[in-house]
Amino acid sequence: MASPDTANAAVAIVAANAAAPGIEALAGAWDMVSSGEGSGLFLARRDGERLVHLFCPAGDDDLLVNVPGFRPVGSEERMSLGAGGAVVALVADPAGDPLRGGVTGVGPVPTELAAILAGRPAINYGAQTNGPHPAPPAEMARDFVIACTD
Repeated sequence: MASPDTANAAVAIVAANAAAPGIEALAGAWDMVSSGEGSGLFLARRDGERLVHLFCPAGDDDLLVNVPGFRPVGSEERMSLGAGGAVVALVADPAGDPLRGGVTGVGPVPTELAAILAGRPAINYGAQTNGPHPAPPAEMARDFVIACTD
């Protein structure tokens, strides 16, 4: 049987973990922005700070995934985007992204993009993980996939 001190400590840890804001509590909402330059889908925290930004340049078959919170790793050139069993590899610049901040991965628009966005998308770069995040609204995800594949 656990001592009263051990039981109280366990209750305190569980309460602290329950009260700590998870990524969903910090995340505000997904938004989509389109212009002549291309289409972007991003998730921002409630304070406006972007957590992740996906972008498909107009007239190009590439998908750019930027995570401002990632720190460049000089030996790491692979970023993964995925949800559930759908995962795609992107090429990341190990020097970081001076224009957007953080690290950006680039690759062809994956055929799995709709499945990834329908799940709980997460991005991995080296030992760093961003997500899993709540899925963007279905209509917004569909519009983004169409914009990226037209």
